[in-house]
Amino acid sequence: MLFRTILPRLAISRAYSSKLSNYFELFPKCFPAGGPPADQFAINLRQLRREYRNVQSEHHPDVIMGSAALSTNSDPTDTTSALVNRAYSTIRNPYTRAAYVIQIHHPEHIDITQDDVSKALISKFQAESPEYSVDYKMLLMTVLDAHESLELAGSEADLESLQTENEARIEETEGAINALLKKKPIVWEEVIIETIRMKYWVNIANGIKDWEPGKPVHLTH
Repeated sequence: MLFRTILPRLAISRAYSSKLSNYFELFPKCFPAGGPPADQFAINLRQLRREYRNVQSEHHPDVIMGSAALSTNSDPTDTTSALVNRAYSTIRNPYTRAAYVIQIHHPEHIDITQDDVSKALISKFQAESPEYSVDYKMLLMTVLDAHESLELAGSEADLESLQTENEARIEETEGAINALLKKKPIVWEEVIIETIRMKYWVNIANGIKDWEPGKPVHLTH
């Protein structure tokens, strides 16, 4: 299932002279060129959080409603605050950030967050490349090892090594995606492969974050 991204093209406030074409444009300090690939894919999360808070405070529903009382041009049903939240949630996660870049810039606007789409792509890559098939099997083995570590952990201290290793994997894959997006032309299959890899690393990170003694471990494959 391939489809085009539909992002509300709405003016956020009178402070914005043009309408949005993507989520990155909500955070011009972090993405002065409108987002990757023109901007760096790797980001400073603290800087993003700071800009998010500033943008959100400008467009909080209470502020919007207050502005509506002063201007006949303001729309009290403005959904900017919700849009800012969605944009921030998408961008702060390296997997959904990469998937979003693919969705808005890939010639076919593929949404790899859809399970059927990602599974079809994995099958395609495995059929076309024995090397990728081996690489993907090794990736799954790493995930299974992480799953076992989570199940056997007796305390958060037992997960420190796994967390350190996984943070390094996320950083390495983020760097790989960043480099691939700088290629001219962009080889989208390579970007998709690294983004799928990032999905697994982020799932492990979520498993570590959600870990509790005796709680069942579920890592999404």
